Amino acid sequence: MKRILCLLLSILLILSVTACGENEVTPSSSTEISSIDTSSATDETADTSSIPDTDEAFLETVTYRDYELTGEKAPCYIGRWFDKKVDGKIHKVTVTDGSMMYFMVNGAESFTLSFTVTTGDDIPYFAYSIDGAQPIRQLVTEGKVNLPDKGRHTVRIITDGLTEYVDKWYNELGFALKEVTVSEGGEIIGIRPKNKVIFFYGDSITEGVCSISKGFFSPNNSATSAFPWFCSEMLGVTPYYVGYSGSGVVVEGSLRPFEVAINSFSYNFPAKETATPDIILINHGANDAGVSDEAFRQGLITAIDKLRKNYPTIPIVYMITFGQTKKNVITEVMADVENSHIVHTEGWGIPTNDGYHPTPDGARNAGERLAMELKYIFGKEFFD
Repeated sequence: MKRILCLLLSILLILSVTACGENEVTPSSSTEISSIDTSSATDETADTSSIPDTDEAFLETVTYRDYELTGEKAPCYIGRWFDKKVDGKIHKVTVTDGSMMYFMVNGAESFTLSFTVTTGDDIPYFAYSIDGAQPIRQLVTEGKVNLPDKGRHTVRIITDGLTEYVDKWYNELGFALKEVTVSEGGEIIGIRPKNKVIFFYGDSITEGVCSISKGFFSPNNSATSAFPWFCSEMLGVTPYYVGYSGSGVVVEGSLRPFEVAINSFSYNFPAKETATPDIILINHGANDAGVSDEAFRQGLITAIDKLRKNYPTIPIVYMITFGQTKKNVITEVMADVENSHIVHTEGWGIPTNDGYHPTPDGARNAGERLAMELKYIFGKEFFD
């Protein structure tokens, strides 16, 4: 009986081998073909289902900023922008480093910012951030920016480096944007950030002067290397720059004293701010070292009164200058201001490029320290 069973098993084994031989495919080939077919089908299905088919759906996937559509086929301008005719054509103009514009691009390989240079031989810089990436600087004369692909992308543009030796006040010399265009087949969709906004009032340190290296010319100045930028990135808020080199509470500088700049973009253009602040932050006083305490006090009271008139319910935070200039007077005045706070900076040890203006690492340190102070004052939930 055992012999019969063994014989039957042998016959079945031979038949099995013969059948496999008639449809022979090497194991490696079978695995490779199966793998390619399966993964290709899976990836294609996953890609199709994950690509948003509307602008609204795309913005819902964005996590690095909270945006909404403006309904316009043009950039949204946030910052101290105004319309002015330059060379016979209306431009968007700003004399403020750190002014921004936001838009979404779809179906384009590139976009181009066409600036008209009004600052002579010292060419300003702008910075661009695609899909929340770290900003990249370019001269305004090199306005073309290539995109990763023809899909939807969010774009943030920052005016990032302006010389201090131009007439900002009377002739509005600064950034003059003629138009924004996209490559063939593409379109611009306006988007607006919905995050909280901090107005940063200050001087060259707020503006980012000498933040790259020593010197007051465009290559050395960068709003994206200044403390408001690093503070805002850490908090996830929109920075609104109102910083002008040499300016103080009393000292005029490149755009008049503090209280004048509050309501003026320039001599010819009154301030029409393009956003409403959730916090007002002041870092003035470093340029007022030679001013008497009484003159400084009166100038500060006048400026605070103007801010309160414009924004009666918005909290004001005064960040003491790194050099502690006029600290005592600032503390006295702000003690009488409702809904106000003071951030003390003594002992922060901020490295500088020239003994005054922070290096990028110094500005980052200051910005991150300030962000932590603001979280302590207002609570983390305030910024969520």
